[in-house]
Amino acid sequence: MQTATRRLLRRSGAFIAMATVALLPGRPAAQPSAASTELSAIVDAIVTRPARGAAAPATPRPDPATLLSRLRAIDASALSFDEQIDRRFAETILIGRLVTVPTGQVMGEVAYTRMLREQDLLSYDAVGLWDYAHAEFDATERQLEALAHKIDPSKTWLQIANDVKQDHPDPLKMIEAHQEVVNKARAHLISHDLMTLPWPETCTVVRRTPTPGNNPYYGNFSGAASRPPAADGALRGEWQINPFDPSWDDAQQRDYLLEHDWGVILVTAPHETYGGHHVQIMYQMHNPRPLRRAQSTSMFSEGWGLYNEQLFEETGFFPDERIHLRQLQLLLWRNARVIYDVGLQTGRMTRSQAVSLMIDRVGFLRWAAEAEVDSALARPGYFIGYFMGMSEILKMRDEYRQARGAAFTLKDFHDRLLKIGSMPPALVREALMHDVRPAGSQRR
Repeated sequence: MQTATRRLLRRSGAFIAMATVALLPGRPAAQPSAASTELSAIVDAIVTRPARGAAAPATPRPDPATLLSRLRAIDASALSFDEQIDRRFAETILIGRLVTVPTGQVMGEVAYTRMLREQDLLSYDAVGLWDYAHAEFDATERQLEALAHKIDPSKTWLQIANDVKQDHPDPLKMIEAHQEVVNKARAHLISHDLMTLPWPETCTVVRRTPTPGNNPYYGNFSGAASRPPAADGALRGEWQINPFDPSWDDAQQRDYLLEHDWGVILVTAPHETYGGHHVQIMYQMHNPRPLRRAQSTSMFSEGWGLYNEQLFEETGFFPDERIHLRQLQLLLWRNARVIYDVGLQTGRMTRSQAVSLMIDRVGFLRWAAEAEVDSALARPGYFIGYFMGMSEILKMRDEYRQARGAAFTLKDFHDRLLKIGSMPPALVREALMHDVRPAGSQRR
């Protein structure tokens, strides 16, 4: 999530948090414990930042190591369950700040493993993730090969994917084509009762305005926290797409259209809009817990986006198996991200090898592969959140389904997950399964 979105999330939820506290008439407010007070102070220090362009604060911002020491000194037994989850979430945020390396430097084995285990709360060390990522990449390749044989036994999966990429909207109506698919995704979410949209909202596809520095080749999503609601109170998300430019030369036009085919639009719309980032950000804006309202982790937010690509395939959104194959190709891309993130950051892989992986085995154009790998180098650990987060969400879904039995519904599972917040999946799982009982069981 972009910095501006995070800043507005902190502001937008202040009145929501106050509205969640209601005192019974005549009953005095309970005094918070010393542990709760200290936790609140640390949360404030984590989420409070000077406004853009404002003068530096008179008091230096506490360094992460100091805050982490204070956080670990809190008596966790004096905290409520939600406060205990917040304390551990705060710990992961501070550790993330401690393991960050300057741009252009790699993390190394020790720091990368610490990020995995203490920031992302995964069970893997660097070598374990390297092995797991390769195994998952190979498994997705086998799915692609099997599906390609079903579609056309005379072609490889990559040949079929390249055929799919030839089918694109009218380039001068690219924004309208994206909006058409977004509208269909919203209708699908509602008709299949996949999750609740509690607030009036819109999600609009708009032309993206270039910004200084590197720009994403496709576009980006800008959540409802990044702008005021509409006059009628509707929360407004925007999927910002780079428009086609007819003044480009033939090669630029060809490359653009190959990466803006109907397949990628159909697969990406659920990730970015309904029910991916657009929906998740709205729930985060309304989270009553200040830390969870202000902070997010890619291990959940991007994992949730990729999960929605899978969810919409499972629930019949894609029109045919050729689009399903395109979806699996985009999943293979996210598998590759785990390989080259851990590989590049621990010296197991060079930039050239990562680019070759994307070109030769995933099917990216060279310029797109180079841009992708350079983005990963600039944001160590971020891109593993897509596949690893989705994998953890799928595990949670299976566990929650087993616990709920006949009472399980996708809508209930998704609503509960979204209300918990965008935290490392291990914390989300703990909150999800806390006090879960099968339908019909009695409280003791």
